[in-house]
Amino acid sequence: MKYKEIYFMKKLCLIVLGLSLISTMIFANGSQESTDAKPAKDVEITVLATWAGDTPSVVVTRDAVLGFSELENGITVNADFVYEEKSYYDKLRTRIATGEFPDIFEDYGGARDKDYVESGLLVDLQPYLDADPEWRDSFVNVLGDWQYDGFPGQFGVPTDMYCVGIYYNTAIFEELNLEIPESMDEFTAVCDKLITAGYDPMSLGEKDPYRAGHFLNNLVMKSIGAQGVMDLGSRKIAYDGPEMMRLYQLIYDFNEKGYFGPNTINKDAGMARADFHNKVSAMHFDGTWAISPIDESKISADVGFFPFPYLEKEFYGHWQGGNNGGVSVVNTQDQDKIDAAVELVKMLTSPKLMAEKQAAAKGGVYPVMFEGDSSVVSPLATIVSEKMTMSEVFKTDIQNYDVNTKMLDAVRNALQGLFVGGTPEECAADIMRVVNAE
Repeated sequence: MKYKEIYFMKKLCLIVLGLSLISTMIFANGSQESTDAKPAKDVEITVLATWAGDTPSVVVTRDAVLGFSELENGITVNADFVYEEKSYYDKLRTRIATGEFPDIFEDYGGARDKDYVESGLLVDLQPYLDADPEWRDSFVNVLGDWQYDGFPGQFGVPTDMYCVGIYYNTAIFEELNLEIPESMDEFTAVCDKLITAGYDPMSLGEKDPYRAGHFLNNLVMKSIGAQGVMDLGSRKIAYDGPEMMRLYQLIYDFNEKGYFGPNTINKDAGMARADFHNKVSAMHFDGTWAISPIDESKISADVGFFPFPYLEKEFYGHWQGGNNGGVSVVNTQDQDKIDAAVELVKMLTSPKLMAEKQAAAKGGVYPVMFEGDSSVVSPLATIVSEKMTMSEVFKTDIQNYDVNTKMLDAVRNALQGLFVGGTPEECAADIMRVVNAE
């Protein structure tokens, strides 16, 4: 493990304890001379994001955006919040393709935003960061997802962080005398015992395509590791090679055996979470955003957390996690709107807002250093934070490191076929059609 990775993990856990339809239009870089100036006149800006949910940190973020217009700073914010991920990306791509640009939009950087950078659509925030060292230096080392070879600059900043693992009902595990699994073989044995006892092992909620996408992310990290993620993205490892076919087969088998619960393709992520809260399922595969809803549920006193099981022991410490969304500013070539958008981005990434999100969520993982209040952190958030110290390296969605910007949708859509009668071979073929079109 590299020193940078060790340093990042130690710093992270200390700081946050508790826890393409793309337009073919080419944009000029635009003037970004007034990098430390507020807008010169009253302006209106539009924000497009997924902050329509009811989790505490999302509510805090949404309220902060809506309240920004009341600060008498000459900026009026028009917010367009979309709850469902697929609907959000459909709207984002349509607006960009038709020239109805938001001034700020939410995304994850990486390969999915590369086309936007290459076309000149995004503002380089580096001059603004350099003009405000306090803002620049407040970030934990997760800015790299918005940096691109051949295009110097910083084309977005993170607003959230996360890690993914498995929450479990401790009372059910005690009732059935189940051990916490570390390996995939141990995990499947636990699933079999839960089914025998009348419990769904876990409800996936694959109506939201990201759910199987995240499950595959973890299988990849725990079978070929972080370097394997990079090799998959560069095509040193093929999406229809034995390394990946093994994983599609595993997902297929999990569904066939009932490990994901019945009819998971017709349940969304919220319904899957409700199954866990209502003791229909004994485990819940999810990210750190699940902590707050669990804390507010009737099973809050009986929930633990363990890392996603490994397929190969050498990759036990390789986790899915890192940046969990951020914002980019669109180069509308209107300097007042760009400056206003940057002011809102600063608020969205401020230590003050991070502290408010932590208090509302009773914990969490954040991309900005701030003085948190340990008294507001829930016991479950503390458990998750302690488990995170076992990690060696984080990678977010594996397609974020891909040479092809279309792979995120391609893989998630192909995985859905496994839940409606498709085979692992058909899943691989669907993905390879996109790869072969490169």
